[in-house]
Amino acid sequence: MLNFKDADQSLWQHTAIKLPKPEKLTGAIKADVTVIGAGFTGLRTALELAQKGVNVIVLDSHEPGWGASGRSGGQVNPLAHAQPNEIIDQLGDVFGPRMLENYIHSADEVFDLIDKHDLQCDSVRKGWLRGAHCKSAKSELEKMAKNWSEAGLGIDSIEGEQLHKLTGSTAYSFATLVKSGGSLHPLSYTRELARVAMEKGAKIYSDSKVSNINRKGDNWQLTTDTATIESEWVVFCTNGYTDDTLKGLKQTVIPLISVQGATRELTDEEYAQVLPEGHTISDTRRVIYYGRRDNRNRILFGSLGSSELCEGSDRDRIHNAFKTVFPQFKPSDIEFYWGGRIAHTKDFLPHLHEPAPGILAGLGCNGRGVAMSTVMGRILS
Repeated sequence: MLNFKDADQSLWQHTAIKLPKPEKLTGAIKADVTVIGAGFTGLRTALELAQKGVNVIVLDSHEPGWGASGRSGGQVNPLAHAQPNEIIDQLGDVFGPRMLENYIHSADEVFDLIDKHDLQCDSVRKGWLRGAHCKSAKSELEKMAKNWSEAGLGIDSIEGEQLHKLTGSTAYSFATLVKSGGSLHPLSYTRELARVAMEKGAKIYSDSKVSNINRKGDNWQLTTDTATIESEWVVFCTNGYTDDTLKGLKQTVIPLISVQGATRELTDEEYAQVLPEGHTISDTRRVIYYGRRDNRNRILFGSLGSSELCEGSDRDRIHNAFKTVFPQFKPSDIEFYWGGRIAHTKDFLPHLHEPAPGILAGLGCNGRGVAMSTVMGRILS
């Protein structure tokens, strides 16, 4: 089990807005709905329910934002990995179009939520660039841009000097631009969701890991080391940190480690050279590179790795990513390193499960977690 200090090395921990750590749950309590996991999905679920007057509690093994939600890259990317026709073929004519609509409008939903509740999370909406890392990837990106555009997503193609100007890099000669994309401070966003959910009546508890769940009459009984909860509904929102509390759920996702590095605070001149208009960026590598500004004179770059502590070979990969895309930065310029566990699914689509009456689970956003987990929380609610 990771200790909370393991996440302390992230840039986000050093720059996030403050949220008093919720207390640990003790004793016996009843609720209409118990949400397990205080990340994007769980907190959006709780917020929506609380606004409707539902008696909802949220339990987290650590505290809001401790997991991948508070450690993510904070990119709001509204696009699936598959082509629209592939999703229709896979899910059918009823659920396929619904999935497309939710992807297409997922960034809108995030930024609308931020505006509605005045969430203080350094949000920026300048668009998302996805670069072709090799010639063979260009045709696939062109096809994706065409098909998603026809499905209703605002997506363009950018290349050559225009792309070099927008990125501040010559690493890519062709990219797609999803205009509705953007970025935010993920830990601040999580803490703000928690704050607003509590203001609306939700109760959130830290250091309250659920160890068992069993039927009790028509309801469910959950236990922690210090508490017992009786609840009509239980919603699992544990994503990459899913354990065996709900039998079989852990086996539905593939946990991957996303690692990141952030530079020292740059001079205004250095900062202005990279993604000067505020776009986010990622590419088509199987082991992806992705990056952005932090809106406070630092540049972040990330990839997939092997350790949430981002040590050894993981740091080497971060250094190589910077060297490939923004070679002006040296390893000595990188001040923060960290990682978090994300959840992939075999079909690369998010999953919603109802394994028993009164139990729901939503997880598996495949690296699109800021946008799609926000949507998932609304759907679960």
